[in-house]
Amino acid sequence: MKRGLKIALVTGVSTGIGKGITEFLSKNGYLVHATYNESKKEIYQAFGKNRNVIIHQLNVSNEKEVITTLDNIKRESKKLDLLVNNASVDFLVTIEDMTSIQWDETFNVRAKGTFLLTKYSLELLRKCKKSTIINITSSWAYETQPSFPAAASAEAAKMNFTKTCAVTLAKYGIRTHSVNPGVTRTPLWDPWGVDDKGWEQMAKNNPLGRNCTSLDVAKVIYYLDSDEAEYLNGEEIYVNGGNHLRNL
Repeated sequence: MKRGLKIALVTGVSTGIGKGITEFLSKNGYLVHATYNESKKEIYQAFGKNRNVIIHQLNVSNEKEVITTLDNIKRESKKLDLLVNNASVDFLVTIEDMTSIQWDETFNVRAKGTFLLTKYSLELLRKCKKSTIINITSSWAYETQPSFPAAASAEAAKMNFTKTCAVTLAKYGIRTHSVNPGVTRTPLWDPWGVDDKGWEQMAKNNPLGRNCTSLDVAKVIYYLDSDEAEYLNGEEIYVNGGNHLRNL
């Protein structure tokens, strides 16, 4: 471990927002422990040669794997300044057609995984006088999502868990926030069939005239973990150009 680097753990980094967060943090003073579940090729292509990224395979919903991963991080880095719970899974399916397996997998990754990573990271987070937990969440927590009922419900659970952590973990010097990205063009959207015109239209509908990027999200996380944000706790940050306000 290089001296002077802050230590971060980011889950779900193979593609999309997690990848962008890891890239940014690794270039701005962090040693990042980055986890993936299945996309081994993609993560090693992205970070295999990055000396500020340590790669771990992890199913965030598997308690034994979470414990083993945190034990490895403890041995390698001794502490943890920042935890980013980013791992996610979606199923485009209505309530009528959703299976219990799909429902359970969604909650296991989005909600249970967030709990397990938080619980077993506490020992390392408490070793720092100041540390931060960031849960990547969604405005779906407050919306009806007929095509993503499990994801929206899991996000509501994760949002409440974030608020509970903000209050109960503050005594350890741990601040907890939720960061809600706007629509972000990543490979994770490919299965939904959104074409270039669709993305252009979403950008036009945004008050700031463009869609969110993973860099936008990473910069907010970087700020929330800084000394400048030391009195912020339990914040719910929308990184969407004000798009969530359009229908108020």
